[in-house]
Amino acid sequence: MTLLGGLRGLGRRLLRPGLVRAVAGASASRHALLLYTVRAFTDTDPGVRHQNVAQQRELARALDELGYEVDAAAFDETRSRLLPHAYDLVVDLHPRSDTLYRDHLRPGALRIAYLTGSRPAFSDAAERERLDDLERRRGVRLRPRRQVGRFEDEVLAGYDACFYFGESTTFSTYDGVRLPPSYALPNSGYEVEPTDPALRDGRRFLFLGSVGQVHKGLDLLLELFASEPGLRLEVCADLSREPDFARAYRGELTATPNIHVHGFVDVRSDSFRRLQATCGTMVLPSCAEGQSGTVTVAMAYGLPCAVSRWCGFDDPGLVLLPDCRPETLRAIVRGLAERPPSEVKRSAEETLALFRRRYRPAHYAAAVRAALREVLGRAGVSPP
Repeated sequence: MTLLGGLRGLGRRLLRPGLVRAVAGASASRHALLLYTVRAFTDTDPGVRHQNVAQQRELARALDELGYEVDAAAFDETRSRLLPHAYDLVVDLHPRSDTLYRDHLRPGALRIAYLTGSRPAFSDAAERERLDDLERRRGVRLRPRRQVGRFEDEVLAGYDACFYFGESTTFSTYDGVRLPPSYALPNSGYEVEPTDPALRDGRRFLFLGSVGQVHKGLDLLLELFASEPGLRLEVCADLSREPDFARAYRGELTATPNIHVHGFVDVRSDSFRRLQATCGTMVLPSCAEGQSGTVTVAMAYGLPCAVSRWCGFDDPGLVLLPDCRPETLRAIVRGLAERPPSEVKRSAEETLALFRRRYRPAHYAAAVRAALREVLGRAGVSPP
C-alpha cells in the first residue's frame, strides 16, 4: 500500500461514524449490538449495494421484533468508549478474545458468531496455494488479496451460537474446531426480473467476481478461454484494484478477441441485465467461500452456474466442479458449450426455480428469525 493510500484509508476510518444507535427503532427493553458495518445503516445512495446491506437490515429488524434495540458498529471498530450500553445480546462478524464489548455485557448476555466465509486458516492457505500454482505456471508472483489473518478458533466455543453461510463443504473447513450450536443461513440474492431462458447461448460464459482474482479462479479461466476461440468469456471484475494481475494477464485481458472485460458492475443495472441475458453459464472456480453471493445473484436472473464445491452449495441444480484443475475446467466448459439450446433453456428454468425455492431475500429473513428464536429459547429468553 502506498503512503497516500494508507492516509486515505486512515481518513475514512476517522471520519466514518463509529456507531449507529437504534437502527431498527428505539425504546425496546433490551439492547443488542451488531458488529458488521455502519454503512448498511447510513448509506442512502440508491446505487451499488452489496446484498449483505439488506441482510444486515433484516437481521436488525428481526432483533427489534424480538425485543432488542439494536446498535450497529463496524466489525473492526476498536473504540469501546463509543458503546452507550451494556448489551444483552451481541452478533459479531469477527469473533476474537479481545472484543470491543468485553466490558459492555450484561450478566447472561448472549453472543452469536456470524461467519460469512470458510475457516480463515483454510481460506488463507487456499489462496496461497493458488498463488504458488500461478507462479509455477506463469513465472510471476502476485500479491494475495483475500488473506483474513489470525482468527482465534478456540474462542468460538465460548459463543452461544454460530450463524454461517454455506453448506456441507463450507462447514467442513471448521472440522476440529469446537463450535457452539450452529445454524446455516442462505446467502440470498436480489429480487430482479429474470431473463427469458430461450435467449441464453451455451457458448457464452460469465465470470462475476469482486476482489482476489486468483482466489476466485479468473486466471484459470483466462488461460482456458484464450485457447478456445469458439467460446466467449464475459469478465465482470474490479481489476483496477489488482494492477499486478492485470499486468500478468494483459494479453488475455486486452488482446484476446473472445474475452471481454467489463470491470466492476452494478448487478442490478440495465447494462448488466443485458450482458448476462445471452450467457449460458456463470462459472466460478473459487478456492474458498462461505456461500458465494455472486452465484445467488446469477441464479436470480435464471443464469445457470458451474461452481467449485468451495463456493458453498450442495444443490444438484448447479454444476459442481469436482476440482479446479485446468483439464477439469476445460472438459466441463466444453461440455456445457456443446449443449443444445433446449438443454440450456431447461437448465436456466431449473436454476430460477432453485433460486425461488431457496435463495430469495425472504428465505434469509425466515432463516435468521428461526435461528434467533431457537437461540433465545435455549437460553430461556422470552420474546415480547
